[in-house]
Amino acid sequence: MLPLLERENPNLTHRSETVEDILNPEFQKFLDDLISSGEEYMGVGIAAPQVGQSVRAFILAPKPSARYPNSPTMEPTPIINPVILEKFGPVEKDWEGCLSVPGFRGKVPRYHGVRVGFQDRTGAEHEMSLEGFVARIFQHEYDHLEGILYPMRMEPEDKLLNLEEFFAETGIRVG
Repeated sequence: MLPLLERENPNLTHRSETVEDILNPEFQKFLDDLISSGEEYMGVGIAAPQVGQSVRAFILAPKPSARYPNSPTMEPTPIINPVILEKFGPVEKDWEGCLSVPGFRGKVPRYHGVRVGFQDRTGAEHEMSLEGFVARIFQHEYDHLEGILYPMRMEPEDKLLNLEEFFAETGIRVG
């Protein structure tokens, strides 16, 4: 399992570099390790900067859980060199957590939908539209590549809650 950087680490606030050689065996192994680590940490996504690699890659891996009972299920999907081509729909505030901000939850405004482009692990180009929870995950992980952690997106009137406060407010037990 790859070790996680936590929010105090300044490396999480740097913009990541483009992946030039997607087919490089070392990068391919890194993707496999990132997928395994995301599963071990029980995340719905994990970005390369969270494990100390400043490259534009993340894993999109939504699945239902106690935290996200209505989540769709997707096989863990490597997203490489992503771009957000369009943001659409209303901006919606919802609760988010982060493997690099352990023990807390916060309400974050995100667009309901995004049209995105990216490369897969073979280097093939893809374009797709995402909505709802999967769009939220994509925007959250994309922010990691830009050096942005979700508390930086929160509005001033919203407070970062520890898990006990989060449970008291929502009735959702996490951790």
